[in-house]
Amino acid sequence: MDASVESTKEPLPGVAEPGGPEEASRGPDAGTVTPPAPRPPARRHPRAAVDIAVPAALAGAVVAVLAVLHTMLARPLWYDEIWRPHFLSAPPSTYWSQLAQANTPSALGWAVLIRLVGDVAGWHAWALRVPELVALVALPVVTYAFIRRFAGPVAAGLAAASLGLSGVVVDLGTQLKPYSVEALASLVIVWLWVRAPSTAPWHRRLGWRTAAGLVALFSVPAALLVIPLAAVDVVTAGYGYRYGSWRVGWRHRLWAAATAAPAVVICGLHTWLFIGHQSSQRASQFWNTQFLAGRGPLGGLRFVARELVRIFGGAPTGVDRYDPNLVHPATDPTFAAAWLLAPAAAVAFLVGAAALARGSTISRTVWGIGGAHRPSDRPATADDGGYVVAAVLGALVLALAASAGRYWPFGANRTNLFLVPLLVTVVGTGGDRLARRASTRDPLAQLDHVRRRASTARRLGLGALVRYCRLAASGWHRLGRPGREVARAALVAILVVLAATPAASASALRPLWRERGEIRPVALMVDATTQTRRLYRPGDVVVAGGRLARSGWLYAMDVSADGPFLASSAKQPGPVGPRVPTGATVFLTAVGKGEARAALAARRGPTPDRLLLFVLVYDRAGTAGELASLRAAGWCATQTFDYPGTGTLRVLARCS
Repeated sequence: MDASVESTKEPLPGVAEPGGPEEASRGPDAGTVTPPAPRPPARRHPRAAVDIAVPAALAGAVVAVLAVLHTMLARPLWYDEIWRPHFLSAPPSTYWSQLAQANTPSALGWAVLIRLVGDVAGWHAWALRVPELVALVALPVVTYAFIRRFAGPVAAGLAAASLGLSGVVVDLGTQLKPYSVEALASLVIVWLWVRAPSTAPWHRRLGWRTAAGLVALFSVPAALLVIPLAAVDVVTAGYGYRYGSWRVGWRHRLWAAATAAPAVVICGLHTWLFIGHQSSQRASQFWNTQFLAGRGPLGGLRFVARELVRIFGGAPTGVDRYDPNLVHPATDPTFAAAWLLAPAAAVAFLVGAAALARGSTISRTVWGIGGAHRPSDRPATADDGGYVVAAVLGALVLALAASAGRYWPFGANRTNLFLVPLLVTVVGTGGDRLARRASTRDPLAQLDHVRRRASTARRLGLGALVRYCRLAASGWHRLGRPGREVARAALVAILVVLAATPAASASALRPLWRERGEIRPVALMVDATTQTRRLYRPGDVVVAGGRLARSGWLYAMDVSADGPFLASSAKQPGPVGPRVPTGATVFLTAVGKGEARAALAARRGPTPDRLLLFVLVYDRAGTAGELASLRAAGWCATQTFDYPGTGTLRVLARCS
């Protein structure tokens, strides 16, 4: 046999070659084999250590901030909080009918969670705020982990810090409002969708999308995210086979629609049946400046442009810049918001959106970027950042359309906090890409790739833009080194502004610290109802006056387990009696028009011994007229108890 052929023979499995490693490992006895030496323990990868340390530091920083502001957590519920537990604590027999009168809608999951906390831990202000506090601590951690899928640790850490340490976000997260939970839910919904892109097996997509639909039950605006995500699934599945049989494309579209259907159905029914039932306040004038409704074409364009500047000029991007009851960063009233933060964030957003979409299912199948036209050309485990871009842009477009019908305010306001983590994700990814380009030898390298995008841009109607970009790129290249340095300086300037965003965001913590001990409007309802319970005797009638007094008064009187907040209220003489029956209470919608006298005249039964008249602070202007009407009916004030920022309680007896 030829020696060259014989040398290529491989040993049979399980048979050791003479002098081979297996024979060398044998011991002195013929039948024994020395076990192999144990491997040294694997060292933890540096990335794993960083990705544990940074989220832990972010969570610790938020906890430290809450510890410093602990006096805020013990404050009583104020007007914009106290109405929520009133409706959520209603008995089952009247729950549905009362919920229709709620000031703003609440999500089913959040409502059940608050009801559960109240029934288990008691209806205390601090206990009802716990879900929001947990979401507040988890928000920067989850945001960092999500951004790390697309960007480096520095960009992810700065972006998550700008969100978690924002004074505006902390202000909202320390109140009984659902915005922190909704922001966390939005991030989880998109993450669950990204876990199984349209190239994944159908059973994985079905499972993760159903889970996203269940998470949507904790967010009022979840439909603004689920609809664009489901649309991307269907569109990309159909276009993925545009060069094959159209029947194959439609078959995959139907499969994509079927896998997204559970999330759409859950979210749609929740929005239609539960949230729509609570939309009786659409006629309110509070959000008029945030609605597209009632504006002409030019007014609408100015409105959209103004709100986009306000969104990108926020610290972090998209945070509330409208509500006067919230703290705001130091940059908001200055030129820095519109002339520094907004341009830098807008550039980073565009770069981040391009980076996230490049190589995703959307770009490869719909836009034709990347050279692959079939979903099977991409691995099913690849991160699909195109879903993030679709969710953000789709939510903005749907929110703008909803604002035209006065269904949802558009722009940088607290109701859109659910979009802030996703906006921060795109901006953080863009900042990461800008930093990489600024650190290269030639920041203008590869800018001529726009030539390869010309066909795509023509399909999108952007051919002229590509031509201008190509001319600009060639012009910068002709400048040589000066052009490269100017481009590098511009990138560095943008990065400096983006890196300063966490500091600008955290600057709102200073006014929050300064106002930590202040009593917010209508926060002393429990003090007023506690004193009413001291004074009330059978045969008295309680009159609560004020258009906004009913929900707060009923919660403080019938449900709340808190005691008086002011020391002066707690030291009032006399024991606190039982809760006053609702049948012994009369509510006035307008103070000063004689409604109390008319209500007393319409009551059946004996004449009351005394009147306990409470007038909300917003209706004090009509107090004199109401007292004059009651004096004409023979009632005179004998005692007065004032509650700053909340209202005044008076005891009226028969005039002598």
